[in-house]
Amino acid sequence: MTKRYLSYVLILLLVSPIAFAGEVKLSGEFTQGGLIVGWATPGTSITLDGKRVSQAKAGDFLLGFARRAASTSQLEIQFADGSTERRKLTIKQRSYDIQRIDGLPKRKVTPSAEDLARIKKEIALIYQARQTKVAEPFFTVGFANPVKGRISGVYGSQRILNGQKRRPHYGQDIAAPEGTAIGAASAGVVVFAHPGMFFNGKTVIINHGLGLRSSYIHMNAVRVKAGERVSKGQIIGEVGQTGRTTGPHLHWGLTLNETQLDPALVIIR
Repeated sequence: MTKRYLSYVLILLLVSPIAFAGEVKLSGEFTQGGLIVGWATPGTSITLDGKRVSQAKAGDFLLGFARRAASTSQLEIQFADGSTERRKLTIKQRSYDIQRIDGLPKRKVTPSAEDLARIKKEIALIYQARQTKVAEPFFTVGFANPVKGRISGVYGSQRILNGQKRRPHYGQDIAAPEGTAIGAASAGVVVFAHPGMFFNGKTVIINHGLGLRSSYIHMNAVRVKAGERVSKGQIIGEVGQTGRTTGPHLHWGLTLNETQLDPALVIIR
């Protein structure tokens, strides 16, 4: 076999689209409540446990694991050339604290019929806001803590309110003086801004792209409007104690589509 022939074969391997499969990159914590930021060759079909995963034009995608996610998850990636890569992901299992909060007004734990009607309307407003699609992967700029302060509540804790068992805590509570400025955890589009909800008080929700949303609850003031684009760290409001709360703090939540994630685990940079 001549050197000239070998050189010709090498050139074919380098330029042929079927000479090698596409590329996949994953970063983040593979744990319950964890967010994985991924990248794959553009035009790739991605599924997680049989469910389609959205991919941005540039190749970015996201994976999220619920509070009680199973110990393993199956990632399947089909590249444009027809080749397929399958990865069995091991998801770390966590144990969660029990958090008891007393001294809340009775109606904030057991709402009246009138309150329930209001709550139902507010839930509908949030559901509508969540339908807003943002294809641009703003999240690629990374995440920063929205406010500095004492961590007063953590993700996943079982809540006991005035002695009554309620849904787990899906977010991180950061205690800070009332009026402290709150920055957007990452760049994105404001899809919801409310002047005062029954449970959440003054609230802002930002879509960071591909269904990843951050929520800012119990604020004293809201400084942005729905439809507004915000940059990472931009001031969006102030710490307060509106809604169901016993003191000034920010409840910071993170959701990928319908999966509630742990904000403490996002990549901070």
